[in-house]
Amino acid sequence: MKVAIFSHAHPRYTKGGGELAAYYLWQGINRLSGHDAWFFGRGHPEFMHKFASLAMVGERDYLVAGDAGIPDLVTSTPFGPDSDLAHMLRRIDPDVVHFHHYVHLGLELIRLVKNTCPKAKIIMTLHEYIAICRNNGQMIKTDGRLCHHYSPRECHLCFPHVSPEDIFLRERYIKSYFRLVDQFVSPSRFLRERYRAWGIDELAPVAVIENGLPEGDRLPVRPLHANERRTRFAYFGQINPYKGIDVILEAFAGLEKPIRGQVSLDIFGAGLEDWPQDYQDKVKSLIKKCKSGVKMHGAYEPEEIPKLMEGIDWVVMGSVWWENSPLVIQEAYKYGRPVICPDIGGMAEKVVPGEGGLHYRARDSVSLVSVINRIMSDDGLFDSMYESLPGYSPLASMTSQHIELYQR
Repeated sequence: MKVAIFSHAHPRYTKGGGELAAYYLWQGINRLSGHDAWFFGRGHPEFMHKFASLAMVGERDYLVAGDAGIPDLVTSTPFGPDSDLAHMLRRIDPDVVHFHHYVHLGLELIRLVKNTCPKAKIIMTLHEYIAICRNNGQMIKTDGRLCHHYSPRECHLCFPHVSPEDIFLRERYIKSYFRLVDQFVSPSRFLRERYRAWGIDELAPVAVIENGLPEGDRLPVRPLHANERRTRFAYFGQINPYKGIDVILEAFAGLEKPIRGQVSLDIFGAGLEDWPQDYQDKVKSLIKKCKSGVKMHGAYEPEEIPKLMEGIDWVVMGSVWWENSPLVIQEAYKYGRPVICPDIGGMAEKVVPGEGGLHYRARDSVSLVSVINRIMSDDGLFDSMYESLPGYSPLASMTSQHIELYQR
């Protein structure tokens, strides 16, 4: 079987969970005898040759141009029947084309595939809610509140310059391309239900397949010094307003001084400088308030995660939106670290309280303070969480589930 996989980014240049999940699938298929896969990751213009829509990264590994923004999902890249990509697809003659996103790439690629490779089955993995929500696909209202369902009239309240009619037409436009898809994949039941409420079942079936990680062994627990406790917390991921690092920092800053002096928070990630100055100032002010208990370590590579997790006890998340299937939860389970996360979306689905993790009320730093205080008052809680940690989805298992889906 020949499979072409498209992703909205390439993990050689960006380290988001979506592009890593797509790349791992590509690697997993190429490990199997009798199956071949090609990877096409959208390349930022600065990585592309002038006037070229394709660039080679490695064997069967390519960058593809694309600049489709969230409102309209239309790219200015000319992907016509005589384009480099069309010629490449004809040479590959894939049995399956799997879109592991559509943002940046552009919806037009779906029709290009349909016209160029009419016998190929088209699969699409859904990530966040970009088809449903103009606000960066987060389903957060522009005033900061969580949004619980799609409605053109309510979307108009978030974007007064866009009429309800135009929002409805955006939905119909996106669905006109989604009708060309033979099968959708969702990494979480929560995300599937959001898309079902939007009407995706009218277009094609939706299977739930968890994103997978390369196989690896669980780490031993961190060795403790005499009288030391499990009080090292860590955040892994991008630093932006949606990931809620400020919620986590507010909680650590709000701990009573005796507790604050016993805990530490390591922040592994980057991106703060890409956001408005007032948000940067808020985060920096909170870090200063936490004093030496919080350390910023900057960006990291996926290969570094085992070493970084060796030195911590708990993975803490702060996301203020309906996360779908955060890769950090899988990584924490893989390497044997309990997860503290908000109680919404795919996070609440993946982390069952008392079974490898704990919840706190989303967006509520006071609730997170209560969880930290509970950890500090119960020396046996970590051991209980560690012993009940669920497994993760190994790459081989995730790949076989996709192959079975393609064959069906």
